[in-house]
Amino acid sequence: MSTKPSEIFWRIIDWYQIAKLRGERTFWIVWAIAIYLPFEEVILRWTPGPSIFILFIRFLHEFILYFLWIRVFYKRLVSGDRLIKSSIELAFICFVLWALALLVVNQTSIFAGLDNLRTLIRYFAVYYIVVDLKISRKKINLLLKTILILGLIQGYLVTIQYFAPAGFNNLFVPQTINLEAGGVAIKKGSEVGAGILKSGAVNGTFANTANTSAFLLVCFIVLVVLALKNTTNSFLSISLLNFLIMYFAFFATYKRIALLFGLMIPVIILFLFRKKLLVSKIIWFYSFGFFILLFCSLFFLNVDSSIDSWSIRKGADLNPIAYFEQLFSAEYWERGTRQWIIKTAFKGIIGTGNWFGLSPAPHEAIQNLAELVPRQKSLILEREFWFEDVYWSSMLIYYGIPGIALLGYILQRLYKTSRWLIDYCLESQSRNLGIAFCTLTIIAIFYGFVERIFEIKCFSFYLWLLAGTVVNIYTDYYQESSRVVNKFNNFSEN
Repeated sequence: MSTKPSEIFWRIIDWYQIAKLRGERTFWIVWAIAIYLPFEEVILRWTPGPSIFILFIRFLHEFILYFLWIRVFYKRLVSGDRLIKSSIELAFICFVLWALALLVVNQTSIFAGLDNLRTLIRYFAVYYIVVDLKISRKKINLLLKTILILGLIQGYLVTIQYFAPAGFNNLFVPQTINLEAGGVAIKKGSEVGAGILKSGAVNGTFANTANTSAFLLVCFIVLVVLALKNTTNSFLSISLLNFLIMYFAFFATYKRIALLFGLMIPVIILFLFRKKLLVSKIIWFYSFGFFILLFCSLFFLNVDSSIDSWSIRKGADLNPIAYFEQLFSAEYWERGTRQWIIKTAFKGIIGTGNWFGLSPAPHEAIQNLAELVPRQKSLILEREFWFEDVYWSSMLIYYGIPGIALLGYILQRLYKTSRWLIDYCLESQSRNLGIAFCTLTIIAIFYGFVERIFEIKCFSFYLWLLAGTVVNIYTDYYQESSRVVNKFNNFSEN
């Protein structure tokens, strides 16, 4: 028997009223945004209306999060609770004040500096919102499974896109206006915007491969964590298929760094699970696989060792060994690539004694860097946009050593909190969450040397969402243990 649309509508209204009475409305709003973000580009692609309307929709979820964040402050002020609840808010406030102070001291563009800061900290609102919620263990499972399902949808879609004709892939090409690759939404042309998938790679439902691979990394971590916790044969067979599909999706995005970190993730998670025997087996498996790849490359592939424009071309011959060897070649270090950017940033900041940062405004910071390294000035100005992509170097240029230290302290505290969940929680949901976030933190730190991972939209959102959930569960455990200790002390005194 079919359900009438009017009945569905009133069921939704009833569900909303129940969620409101239980105080769960905010959680479901955040959960809905978590589902929406991976598909935002496709939704905007097929949303009719003028550009200003599309731009409003693009930023709508941020406005909602800022509103909920302000609501948390208001609720705490009314109830008389202290505003700083966890161990990182003070460091976060200091970081923001430091960035604002650099804007004033360096007398740079306030709008550009604030926008650059916004792209970094916009989803801290999610962290603060989630820390303030009451999250059951059932909801932790829901969050992890939601991330897993969204990742599998993207993984299977990317795999299909890789073999599909261009007509199918064009259904997912974003609009040319307001493409966002981790920074402010601006109008700019690109191969993606023109309807061409760059270098033969595929993007899923995202604007570009950087967003796709970063999101897949988060989901891949959750997939491996849940697979290792469920040891039934049927589940493992399904997980193996999903593992292979997800890893092929990394290849289909043509992001070498995602391929490398995809190999590291199972090893890191097994170490956190304290399964050293499995770690050794996986390392042997990787070694054997590398030998087979090398053998096939030497004897079965008729290829040119050079790779055009530092990328793979779909349909062209591919030498996997040469593709990865470029990362360690001297030429790769001297042609304005990421390694060269890291060297130049350290030379300009550490070598000249400008340890406090040049400016949060990207353009003016790079201009100042070029003046500090005159021998590389022309190449720095030519590669200005590339500096924004190597995030730890960008942090060093924009915010200096104090900025990096504050952000590093925040990550260290969050990592330490998640380790506490692994070491002391008996519930599988909390341990899964701790292992997933520990792995995500490690990957984010190293990935930041290659990509502006902390600014990429979906990755940043899920990083802070999981961070807030970790701190929330830790706070609940800490409060519960404090109550038990107080009861025991009172009983002893009596």
